[in-house]
Amino acid sequence: MREKNLKGNNGGSFSDEQRPRLLLVDEDAQDLQDYSAILRYLGYEVEPVDSYRRAAARLERERFDLVIVEQGSVDFEGRSVLSRAVEVDHQVPVLVLTRNVDPDCCLEALDSGASEYVQKPLTTSEIRELVADYVNPSAGSPVAESWRMAS
Repeated sequence: MREKNLKGNNGGSFSDEQRPRLLLVDEDAQDLQDYSAILRYLGYEVEPVDSYRRAAARLERERFDLVIVEQGSVDFEGRSVLSRAVEVDHQVPVLVLTRNVDPDCCLEALDSGASEYVQKPLTTSEIRELVADYVNPSAGSPVAESWRMAS
């Protein structure tokens, strides 16, 4: 999917001041581009990062409403981002994506504080539902209460 295919149809329903900020981390350039385009189409403010190290550093100085990180190989390179996100703010949900499900990585991710462990590829509808579960202020999500309190 290319970004040009998504122009002209804003699928999101957030005002500019309400747009949730998402950190998207994936070392695969095509996945990073494709998922960023979909998330922007859905109305989210997306900060794409192609390095686990740079993403972990950004978590030190910026606040995000949701972190989405690619697992990496079975060595689970995304662990550094997950760990940093949980250390900085354990209430921010972290979704771990993977092309190759590994039971050990899945258990480690969930035990380390990941909210979900999800196999790629994901369709636009699947992304919409998955992300809305965590950041949509009207869907009764885990972050919804903080959105209501900020209003």
